[in-house]
Amino acid sequence: MKLNNILNANTWLFLELIIIAVVAWAVFDPAVVNLYYRSLPLGYDSSQLLYAETEVNGSWSELVDGVPQDPYEMTEKRRDQILRQLTSVEGVESAYLYEQEYGAVGFSLPVFNECVVGGDTLYLAYIDFCSDAHFFETYGLKPLPGSPSAAELSRLSYQEQQVVLTRSGAIALFGTADVVGRRLTISSNDPAIEATVAGVVEDFRMSVSNTVRSMIIKPQKPQYTTCRYVIRLKKGLNAHRFVEEHGKELIGSGQMGFSRISRLTTFDEYLQQLELDDGRTQEVNRSLALALFFLVNLMLAVIGTVWLHAKRRTEECGVRRAFGATCGRLLFDFLWRNALLTTAAVAVGLVIYLNYAHSGIQVFNGEEYCETLYTIDAAILPTDKAWPEHFWPHFLVVSAVVYLIILCAVLIGTAIPAVKIVRARITEALREE
Repeated sequence: MKLNNILNANTWLFLELIIIAVVAWAVFDPAVVNLYYRSLPLGYDSSQLLYAETEVNGSWSELVDGVPQDPYEMTEKRRDQILRQLTSVEGVESAYLYEQEYGAVGFSLPVFNECVVGGDTLYLAYIDFCSDAHFFETYGLKPLPGSPSAAELSRLSYQEQQVVLTRSGAIALFGTADVVGRRLTISSNDPAIEATVAGVVEDFRMSVSNTVRSMIIKPQKPQYTTCRYVIRLKKGLNAHRFVEEHGKELIGSGQMGFSRISRLTTFDEYLQQLELDDGRTQEVNRSLALALFFLVNLMLAVIGTVWLHAKRRTEECGVRRAFGATCGRLLFDFLWRNALLTTAAVAVGLVIYLNYAHSGIQVFNGEEYCETLYTIDAAILPTDKAWPEHFWPHFLVVSAVVYLIILCAVLIGTAIPAVKIVRARITEALREE
């Protein structure tokens, strides 16, 4: 049967599906994008990590020859003492300390450095790490072939003007990941410094809410004892159970006289709390709840509308069965008609939404941004952009999801009454008005 004949017989259903397609796009867009970003790996194994915060004990500490020492000042001796005592706890593989969330793994907002290579200026997310404090081993960051090992990268000195790049950061700056030994200028510093690339590691994300992967990682000297610790457990240990069973022992090992552990949790719980504080958890839950609510109502509305249209064909089905049509053939006829109708309606609805979405495209510094499409982060470099930051891939992916959801809803809504109708006795079907 031709499409125009199907449309003439189902005009109201066709118009209803067009409206549903337009509304579904707006509803499912945030849900699809949020689910995609939630599925992205962090780039390091956070399930084996613990997170601890510290605070200073008292105002002064008698440490060296009876001379009062500033409890806030971090020395190499104090640093080594902290790490040694933490790693002495059974089940702990390594530990890392850092001074502040600013520019750290597990910090939600990226801090950018201005980097210059060959006259081109790019902004890379900037991370400090405390030199010789087991940063790369504890997080489990993976050096690329040709780069020094994780332990060697952790021992980089802050005095030697060496940096580590992520794979995306190296590609953004040099066009390749094979950049060990290459030079760049970090002009964000005052004064600007010339740095050498000491190594390149695989991409990772600082937090669940952060999609930036182009990073420059620089060693620094630890200065303050109010540190945070990241502790890696040995393989096979459950982080939640470890905190419950060995938390007190670990906290006891973090009492150094000049500082103490004030909070201990799993790193995953810390990331979840960080996401909650940023408002991302509420936003994700809201988008998923709205999508689920819309999906349930879509199913009910489609089933009800399709049921009414199907009931009108009960007598027709009885006549066709009297002339030898099988139940399977009649059921297939119901399904393919409504599938064709749905395809045409969704196509029209998507064209309508495309006109609206395309009107929101803005160009800034040569890059396109679309205000009418949902994204959680405006990536500053092309190497950090995924399909949600590009208009056409974004539109086509979400459109495909919307089409499949509506098609499934219509087919299910068609199959439920159609099965009952085609299985009815011929005499009952012929009596149906």
